[in-house]
Amino acid sequence: MKFKNKKVLVYGLGGSGRAAIELLKNVGAEVSFYDDNTEFSAYVGFERNPFEKQYDAIVVSPGVVEKENKLIEQQKKNGAKVLSEIDLAFLNCKGRVIGVTGTNGKTTTCLLTYQFLKKAGFEAFLCGNIGLPFSSVALKTKKESVVVCEISSFQLESSRFFHPEIACILNVKPDHLDRHGSFEEYKKTKEKIAESKNTLLILNLDDEEAKKMGDGKNTEYFSKAQMRRGANVKNGFVCLGRKKLFAVSDVLLKGEKNVENVLASVAICSHFKVDKECFADVVKTFKTASHRIEEVGVVDGVTYVDDSKATNVASTVACLEAFKDKKIVLMLGGKGKDISYDELFDGRFKIKNVICFGEERDKIDQSAKRFGFKTLVAPNLKTATLLARQNANEGDFVLLSPACSSLDEFDSYKERGDRFKQYVLEFLNDNSRE
Repeated sequence: MKFKNKKVLVYGLGGSGRAAIELLKNVGAEVSFYDDNTEFSAYVGFERNPFEKQYDAIVVSPGVVEKENKLIEQQKKNGAKVLSEIDLAFLNCKGRVIGVTGTNGKTTTCLLTYQFLKKAGFEAFLCGNIGLPFSSVALKTKKESVVVCEISSFQLESSRFFHPEIACILNVKPDHLDRHGSFEEYKKTKEKIAESKNTLLILNLDDEEAKKMGDGKNTEYFSKAQMRRGANVKNGFVCLGRKKLFAVSDVLLKGEKNVENVLASVAICSHFKVDKECFADVVKTFKTASHRIEEVGVVDGVTYVDDSKATNVASTVACLEAFKDKKIVLMLGGKGKDISYDELFDGRFKIKNVICFGEERDKIDQSAKRFGFKTLVAPNLKTATLLARQNANEGDFVLLSPACSSLDEFDSYKERGDRFKQYVLEFLNDNSRE
């Protein structure tokens, strides 16, 4: 698809939308833009009456729901091509593209893959749902470049042309059901990352849903169990086939799920001639991004952990597994996604207290009480953090692992995590003045 001199409407003015606008201008398109939020209407280029215009193409941002959208339906009938922001970027990218999706672990896997490739000497770009839009880097790529893209279900929902050379599906658990409507629809959306027969699909053999998504023809697997081929674990070592790369104990990241993320990165990079030394050097120093099972501090013998990135139940389960032998005060809450919380209270973990906060607090409270757990309810994160401090004893771990989005009280999980850190720092300062 060529965009020069074409009339293109960018629908949605978040970071992805703004990056798409810049890319389209650079390739000579006639660009206008629209957002359902009218606060953008004063911007030069904002299309106030998009229903009265006809476009050659519409670029849909991840925040826009395409299904039953009247504007998109009308423009489709008028012959407009509809594509996602990652479609636009992919069509204008010269490099080799890796797409990583899954319910949890995407950011860690992408960061680690990027580090492996950089260490091996590749010109690598890191983008997508991780923060920097794919459209921001697409025109900078060359044939020998490698682009590592974190891809969400929202990005895949409107995707039609995004066909990476390598796609990896880490795991598939119920998430975003408030948007996708059902788990089946959510799974179908994830599978779109490997629609092309030319895409090599790498799957997690340890995840019940992910392992079903391959057709066997152009599919590889990784596993924490021993395997003859692919990234696997044998006698405490991460291996490629039977070749040892490094010890599992060298991995600084906490939890079994992070071992899976490491295996996924190794499996991807095995197709780029990354050698054993590169793998070993990077993994021994690699730390993931903030707000992912991140120890914040110790106050009165209680360890506080920021896992604000845990915006669904499966991610919170992964955090709890990383502390399965510890006594836990668990902070849950935020904006719900129409998901059950019962899995958190099945008796596997040593949860002393459940602090329920935010918009979803009553539903979480009811779920925990059904299983006999002691609960405390708070209207917001600050009160919840104070309650956690009051109810934790020396040797306990307070885990902020909310299993919900942050959008009831905060603009992002990052803001929520930063605020939690601020409260813990205030606890530390209080102790220092005593």
